[in-house]
Amino acid sequence: MVPPRLDDLTRHPRRHVGLETAHNFRDLGGYPTLDGRTTKWGVAYRSDALYSLNERDWAELVSRNVRHVVDLRSTAEWDTRGRFRDDVFGATVHHFPVLDIPWADDDTPDVDTAYEFLMWAYPEMLRKGGHRLAAAVETIAMLDEPVVFNCAAGKDRTGLVAMFVLSIVGVSDELVVADFELSNDGMDRLRKWAESHDSNLKTRLGNAPAAFLDADGRALADLMTVWRAEHGSIRNFAGSLGVSDAAMSRLETRLLD
Repeated sequence: MVPPRLDDLTRHPRRHVGLETAHNFRDLGGYPTLDGRTTKWGVAYRSDALYSLNERDWAELVSRNVRHVVDLRSTAEWDTRGRFRDDVFGATVHHFPVLDIPWADDDTPDVDTAYEFLMWAYPEMLRKGGHRLAAAVETIAMLDEPVVFNCAAGKDRTGLVAMFVLSIVGVSDELVVADFELSNDGMDRLRKWAESHDSNLKTRLGNAPAAFLDADGRALADLMTVWRAEHGSIRNFAGSLGVSDAAMSRLETRLLD
């Protein structure tokens, strides 16, 4: 049997969920694991910010029984840019502010490429907020209903949570990286939407260094190689940050056919 190509898996028709107000919303189902199982559709979703969610988009989430939102953005982002309207829509919000200050507002190194930026940013994010990333993974594992986890663009903080979730259940590094790179499509959709719907977001995206906005999979692949060498596996790395063995077993139960 010929294994599916990466594009067939990452660009499966069920992967991207087309919403009007979120542009990097996708399902983590349909990915094969190294031991021959497959991640379930309709259990865990990843996304960009959901503060602009409208009634039509909420109806789509309801049709998928999504009742939990794990928000990885900072409190400052909640206060200045908005948060999921749990007072309007019937979902429970779990807040794990991975960074106290978003990259655009913090001291960052002077770099020319996304690769250089991510090679600095992800270890720094884990140093500052690894325990909160771990808490988010724990929550995703222990819930009974479908869940979406998100940050601002759905690329970096969300990307690290997705890496841990998929790696813990046995998805290959190659597929984890390919899923990560799909955020480049999401960023393109976000830019186009901001052009006509959100002038503040358009300005923020226009002012952000280009290196901040690209999902360069080479950086994630190289960092995963480093973390595996240091800890033995990404699963062990997650454990060192605070993800319990019980949560990892629960993730397998929840996510795998």
